[in-house]
Amino acid sequence: MFLSFRNSKLYILFLIFFTFNVLISLFIGNGLWGKFFVFINISSSMSPTITKGDLIVVQKMKPTEYTIGDIISFSSNRFELNGVITHRIESIENGQFITKGDNNESPDIRHVIPIQVRGSVIAIIPYLGFLTSSVNTMIGKVLFLIFPMVIIIITEIKNIQKQYAIMKD
Repeated sequence: MFLSFRNSKLYILFLIFFTFNVLISLFIGNGLWGKFFVFINISSSMSPTITKGDLIVVQKMKPTEYTIGDIISFSSNRFELNGVITHRIESIENGQFITKGDNNESPDIRHVIPIQVRGSVIAIIPYLGFLTSSVNTMIGKVLFLIFPMVIIIITEIKNIQKQYAIMKD
């Protein structure tokens, strides 16, 4: 006799969490088809439109397709190496974007050149960024991957013990 998790109800939950973690990790790192990217908002500069902990989905477009009022995500080393900032385009001057966070009083000092733009925001998923970022921590991996797996193993061991007891009688 061997352990089989396929019939466990918890197995489905484990697969969902595992698949979610893998897909989001790949999506955040590499983007999807080089055109769609996911970022986790870590500041309140775009509140109330985008709040801290929201998951942001952006779509890469041609530089000429971005217009005033679009919310864009762009590469910046302003706060961290290889960081990404998401702000609204306030104006366009000489092919450069002047951006500003909705919650900021003044426009960003540095203009954004088209090569920095990662894409235009096409979806905002509230609070999912908190879950996504927590899954990528050691505690998150224990809670979302290892803990469910242990529960499945314990459940299956109990099922096997029951089956063994029935077969023994």
